[in-house]
Amino acid sequence: MDRRDVVKAMGMAAVAPIAFGGEAMADDAVTDATVYELRIYHLNEGKQPLILERFRTKETAIFARLGMHGVGYWVPTDPPLAGKTLVYLLRHKSREAATEAWAKFTADPEWVALKAETEKDGAFVTVHDVTFLRLTDFSPKV
Repeated sequence: MDRRDVVKAMGMAAVAPIAFGGEAMADDAVTDATVYELRIYHLNEGKQPLILERFRTKETAIFARLGMHGVGYWVPTDPPLAGKTLVYLLRHKSREAATEAWAKFTADPEWVALKAETEKDGAFVTVHDVTFLRLTDFSPKV
């Protein structure tokens, strides 16, 4: 994936409130410390339906329980990324809160069991790209 692909993904993230009806935060809940985490998962062949099902049924609930707010989840529609990529955006109260939430997530017994069960026939993700973002002063509060 090159920088243009990342920029495209960020553009997709920007339309999340419109495309998904948004789970917009109240303006007072977004602070100068709020960060957004753009994650792009490059998947092993044939694993996209499996990871989507895991996110749909369990993983996003674990995120929410640990304070990781899902802003939106996307799959590319055009080659070469279609069918083998998952893009999503999380909102955190701060960069420190993101670090703490991921530490809790990776050690969470429900997540550990879910990952072991769903990936018993092979890992879903080959590589993941992570970029932390801050809203600009002219951006809607999402």
